[in-house]
Amino acid sequence: MKPQASKTPVSAELHRRRMQSVAGTMAIEGITLSEASRHNLDRYASGQASYQQLMAELRAKYQRAK
Repeated sequence: MKPQASKTPVSAELHRRRMQSVAGTMAIEGITLSEASRHNLDRYASGQASYQQLMAELRAKYQRAK
């Protein structure tokens, strides 16, 4: 998803269709949508987390120990 300056929540129906689209696109490549990824997309779509917040969380999670 493209980052947006101000995020407003999307409707439940639009979110459901977008999730189906993401899962379908990933399935074409042989990848499944994990529960963690689904949760992050839910948080983004509902306005609970911004793109920048999610990216910072993922960077911290996967940052290599020095």
